[in-house]
Parts: sequence; C-alpha cells; structure tokens
Amino acid sequence: MFGTAKEKHSWRFTAAAPPREVFAVMEQLIGTPPYRFQVVGDDEARALEVQRRGFFGNWGRPRIAVRWISCRADPGPSGTRVEVKASSGGGLVFKALGKADGGPDSRALQLVRLLTSGNRDQRTLYRRRSIPPGPVSLVASWAGMPYRLFAEPRFDAPRGIEILTATELEAVPGGEGPFVRVRLRDGTEGFVESDQIVAAPDVATREAQADAARFV
Repeated sequence: MFGTAKEKHSWRFTAAAPPREVFAVMEQLIGTPPYRFQVVGDDEARALEVQRRGFFGNWGRPRIAVRWISCRADPGPSGTRVEVKASSGGGLVFKALGKADGGPDSRALQLVRLLTSGNRDQRTLYRRRSIPPGPVSLVASWAGMPYRLFAEPRFDAPRGIEILTATELEAVPGGEGPFVRVRLRDGTEGFVESDQIVAAPDVATREAQADAARFV
C-alpha cells in the first residue's frame, strides 16, 4: 500500500449517543465491504478501503489513493463531540477512467445523518427518550453486570455506587440531556444514561405495561 487518499470533507457536531455507541454504529453502518472498520485509538476509528474493483471487474487490494472515513468521538458537557472526515473518491485520472468513487462521502453522510437526526427521529434507537418520574430498572442487557452511577449529568463525571438490574431505582426530577437522575432505596442519588434504563411499573397490569411502553 503506497498511500491513502487526501481528505476531502469533514463534519463536526454534538451527538446524544455516548462514544462507545458512536463507534458501534460506525462499525455496523459503514465498516462493511469493500471497507473494513479499524480502531485507531481510544477516541478514534476509521473505515479503510480494503478491496477495489479493477479495470476488468476483478476485485483486488488497493495500493494507491486508498479511500477512508475517520471518526473521532470525545465526551463533552452537553453530549459527545464528533468529528467525521472523508477522503476523496478519486482524482482526475480515476474520473477519466470512470473509476471515481463516491463511497467515502456517501458512507460518511450515512453516519452523520444517523447521529445528528437520531435523537429526533422516533424510528431510531438514538431517539430522545423521556423517562417519567417513578420506578425504573436497568435494561436486561445489564443482567449479571454492575452499572456505576454517574456523579453528575456528563459522560466525563466521576462514577459512584454500583447498581444491578435487581436494584430498586426511582427516577426523580433533576435529569439533564441524555441523563436521568435516580434515587436508590437508601436515598443515594446519581445519574444514569437514559438509554440504559426503562420504566418499571409497580403493578403487573396490561394498562400499566402499555403506559410504560410509551417510554421505551
């Protein structure tokens, strides 16, 4: 491999999803053939072109102007600061041969669109969720694993007491952004990411479950 393509476009924005979900979405959405997802550092990843269609239609490993999309995600006070960059799809020679590729831009825009409109689009996992005051519990995926409460409603805040799916929790006023303020049975309070808890009605009726489902 003799070099990567030059940077062409970049986008900067704040996302509601935490960094780990930003990279998980990136891997599933744009880290697919002919690109491959790669972790570059603690706060950066990229999708790198690993296959390219040749002049006769055969696929091979690209050796020049390798195309790429990179993403950097850092936690901030109001959400995750995200920077997405995309390389050029090909220069004048590639365009003359009809081999210019819009893949980097189109893949990068898919990621940007999902992360910027997700908290307003009710069809996505990243929609803004309003958790009402009352009993809540950790989502089932935390079964058997502890979740440490945040001391403040920000991703870089110190972590406190550990809770489990069986821990009795109550959502109380005072949440901010993607965080919900919760209170334990002993009065201890902290903050939990809203996508990690669900409303847990204290009565097992169909009406109560239907009401709780509105906040999922």
